[in-house]
Amino acid sequence: MHTATYQARPDVNAIIHLHPQLTVLLDALGERIRLVTTDHAFYVRRIATTPFHPPGSSALAAVAAAAVVDGTNCVILAHHGCSVLGETLEMAHRRAVNLEEAALLTYRALLLTGGLAGREIPECPTDFVDTGTV
Repeated sequence: MHTATYQARPDVNAIIHLHPQLTVLLDALGERIRLVTTDHAFYVRRIATTPFHPPGSSALAAVAAAAVVDGTNCVILAHHGCSVLGETLEMAHRRAVNLEEAALLTYRALLLTGGLAGREIPECPTDFVDTGTV
């Protein structure tokens, strides 16, 4: 996945792949992460999402790379995690921190406004759960 992303984005020198809980949860619920603060807007700017593909698969690598071709630096990988890109490792880290912080504020706002009431939590695709293979 990293190699495919670097090939798609020659301007990127650092990719951080992580598994932020609230980011993945909000994506599974179909909730858009809101960029509430000026830091969120500055560092994150846009968030791409991908459908589920097994971790480590060539399909996941392809959709992750395709999601950032337009200059997007944060991509959520359904039921998995995210990749955050930067010109430097420091910038990728700042984007990763701000992405999960934006997810936290979005989650809190949804709790306060009742926006999550009555929703079912989508689970990882059954075929992956049953086999556990990539």
